[in-house]
Amino acid sequence: MTNYIKHPLIQSDMVEQRLYQLDLAGRALSSTTLIVLPTGLGKTIVSLLVIAARMEKFGGKALVLSPTKPLVEQHAAFFKKVMNMHEEHIITFTGSVAPEKRAELWKNGKLIVSTPQVIENDIITKRISLDDVCHITFDEAHRAVGNYAYTYIAEKYFENAKNPHCLGITASPGSTDEKISEVCEALHIRSVAVKTESDSDVRPYIHKKEIEWIKIDLPKDMTEIKGLLEKVMEERFTKLTELGFPVHNPKFVNKKELLGMQKKLQEELRGLPDPSVYAAISVVAEIMKVNHAVEIIETQGMESLRKYMERLEHEAY
Repeated sequence: MTNYIKHPLIQSDMVEQRLYQLDLAGRALSSTTLIVLPTGLGKTIVSLLVIAARMEKFGGKALVLSPTKPLVEQHAAFFKKVMNMHEEHIITFTGSVAPEKRAELWKNGKLIVSTPQVIENDIITKRISLDDVCHITFDEAHRAVGNYAYTYIAEKYFENAKNPHCLGITASPGSTDEKISEVCEALHIRSVAVKTESDSDVRPYIHKKEIEWIKIDLPKDMTEIKGLLEKVMEERFTKLTELGFPVHNPKFVNKKELLGMQKKLQEELRGLPDPSVYAAISVVAEIMKVNHAVEIIETQGMESLRKYMERLEHEAY
């Protein structure tokens, strides 16, 4: 006989009870957690259990971030199917939804499933606020290193939310302790919970699978544009050095370091105002925008980059 999850925010007789998922959800609710679980074993269900518990306790909104449009649509379809919530309250955000439309949808949405670049851009442009977001799930959390949008979102979320809580989920956290530590630091995660296919509570659900990794190169036109954007960033870093604010190894600087520099420069303005500090703040803002453009072309393609550039141009007027 199959036992199902019983919760007011989850449809009856829809989600099977699995001990290892309940265990992981319990750990995730006790502390911000990175969950490592093999592919095909229901990481999204663990997210569902955590979201339902957080929304029942705190109300507000929940946010699920996933790196690609197909994954966003897949997760949104799952949540609409299993959550005891009106479909219009489960919102899908991708670059194909106009910014003004997203701002309106955000007001009425309770569970928002989105690509991170969209949320990052809407935070930067102040279209949305994370104040009443009671939970964020970072899907494929191993991406939360360097310049990836997850890092910026987590930083702003834990700065501004009334009841912040996050969950990172991944099947491949990284091959070194340093990489895992970097992911945890970027997402403000305090603990790591790992389940493997050899665990006794997981073994009954294992199915034989074959995985083939396919590596692809960016098309020539995208590579050329990326190169031009990186050249612009190099020029801006040179300008920072000329202003007296050199950046060590700018090729490898990440978004968190840029945010830290921005914060430090803003603190310097509290003393005697210095024109070079104002200029440096402006240059750092430019670097962050160009850096975001590089990320978009790598993860979303030319059309998304074009729309982002159009938005920047519009905001300049």
